[in-house]
Amino acid sequence: MSTHEILILGGHHSGINVAHYLLRHVIPKVSKLSPSTSYHVTIVTPNTEFYWNIAAPRLLVSESLIPEEKVFLPIAKEFASYDSAQFTLVTGKATALDPEKKTVTISNGEKITYSSLVIATGSYFTSPVWQLNESEVKLKSEISAMRKALQNAKTVLIAGGGAIGVETAGEVGTQFPKHDTTILSGGARLLPKLVPANSAAAESRLKALGVKTVNGVKVSSSTKNADGTTTVTLDDGSSKTVDVFIDATGPKPNSSFLPQSWLNSTGHVVTDDKTCRTDKPGIYAIGDVASYSSGSVIDANNSVAPLGTSIGIDLAKAAGPGNEKLFTQKEFKPIKDTQFVPTGPSGGVGQLMGWKLPSLTVWLAKSRTYFVWMAQGAVEGGGVKKP
Repeated sequence: MSTHEILILGGHHSGINVAHYLLRHVIPKVSKLSPSTSYHVTIVTPNTEFYWNIAAPRLLVSESLIPEEKVFLPIAKEFASYDSAQFTLVTGKATALDPEKKTVTISNGEKITYSSLVIATGSYFTSPVWQLNESEVKLKSEISAMRKALQNAKTVLIAGGGAIGVETAGEVGTQFPKHDTTILSGGARLLPKLVPANSAAAESRLKALGVKTVNGVKVSSSTKNADGTTTVTLDDGSSKTVDVFIDATGPKPNSSFLPQSWLNSTGHVVTDDKTCRTDKPGIYAIGDVASYSSGSVIDANNSVAPLGTSIGIDLAKAAGPGNEKLFTQKEFKPIKDTQFVPTGPSGGVGQLMGWKLPSLTVWLAKSRTYFVWMAQGAVEGGGVKKP
């Protein structure tokens, strides 16, 4: 019997849920089409726990507001119910890929041969606290160190005027009202993806918490000093030394191990914006690393079924003409101009399909808990129980 290996690189929002989708809705069907072929799913990821990184801004300022056990959840036990012959979880990171041999080299020394490949490696930030790209032990240590530094600080500088930066500024301003806290938008205004009225509202809400907003300058470099402070140099030539510097500037895709011909100018995997297929047969990409995605968790979740049905159709077609009718292609549809941005626990600014939302709506939806109640469902595949 031959084995068709579906290799998923990345074990976060996208990778975990693609695996659940395939094991529940695709492999049982295609296995009946090809009794002589066994189908196997492998996830390669450096973490053994899932990280609900949506809650990172609040996790940074307090260990009691959102306990770590609510946002760091074991992965392996959520796959224990599947046939062990169909699933393997490998701890490690992809470091190289040979498209001719269809092999991926893993940081633990292994080489894995794939038949189908799902690239779900996500993105990375300058600061490691926003994303899980190493072991959860290392990440927890980074978060703990940042939390301790904030508790002992007097001056705080946050770089990045996107959602993460604004949310973090709101949490710092709320938890540490006596700190001298500043956020650099890096542009003309905070939250450039939202309408200007929301940007102004965010700045006003932060000001009420004692957080100053500075527009029009970006960080050029930062240097950690021996006494624990950080000296930050700005692109206008000025510099500032602060007790805590939090870099919340935009992410970059984890794609350095991939062939350059697979990537666009920003380093994202060139991907069909509806089906998550690439132009390479049997190669798919999803989430932050893919060219279609805005980088949101909403995009990641909403593209699991489209990618799953793409793989189902392709595997069924390979089993024989006409078999692809076993699956109906689902297509990714972005929810544009939508963002919920807390400015602390009491509310925030938000937008749905371009429509400005009141602070109360943001409080009800996100500010209270950062959706922590959804974390368990995210790791156990709660969103893909149905195909």
